[in-house]
Amino acid sequence: MSPETKSGYIALIIGILGYLGTIYLNSQNEMVTYLLTAVFTPFLIFGIAMFLNPKSRREKIGQIPFRGW
Repeated sequence: MSPETKSGYIALIIGILGYLGTIYLNSQNEMVTYLLTAVFTPFLIFGIAMFLNPKSRREKIGQIPFRGW
């Protein structure tokens, strides 16, 4: 598993847990809800985007793709 995929999984888990926590807390304070949503939305976007990324042609981690390796 590449580091990008691993970080995508971790970000997706953090985002989902954050949103579930926001729903679970169900705060009456709109500011808290807004702040929690603003914090955890980038994690969800990054986690989903990592799965939409096309695979590179790297055979080994750390090599630059498309450079004659």
